Amino acid sequence: MDGLSATLEPTSPDTVVIRLAGELDIATREQVTEAVQAVLPVFRPDALVLDLDAVTLLDSAGIGALVSCWKLANGAGCTLRLRNPRPLAYAQLELTGLLDVFALPRA
Repeated sequence: MDGLSATLEPTSPDTVVIRLAGELDIATREQVTEAVQAVLPVFRPDALVLDLDAVTLLDSAGIGALVSCWKLANGAGCTLRLRNPRPLAYAQLELTGLLDVFALPRA
């Protein structure tokens, strides 16, 4: 699958989940940051969760986009967590020292 899709899932008044599917790379990094920028002022969630279960590729630009999303959320007084990263994505996040930043449990 080429590209990236983002599906919004309000789960409660204070938490919003964005389900990402596809490739999170240099070509699609702006899509995820734009999705987060759109959600924060509308929903004003306490927590934002990016679900990576259907992300098939995560490169360094994609990791950079996730960090940008974390900064955007943090600046809006919102926590940002990742959930369901595939094993390779998890390993990349672990290697870059970002597990704690994104509240991912250690394996």
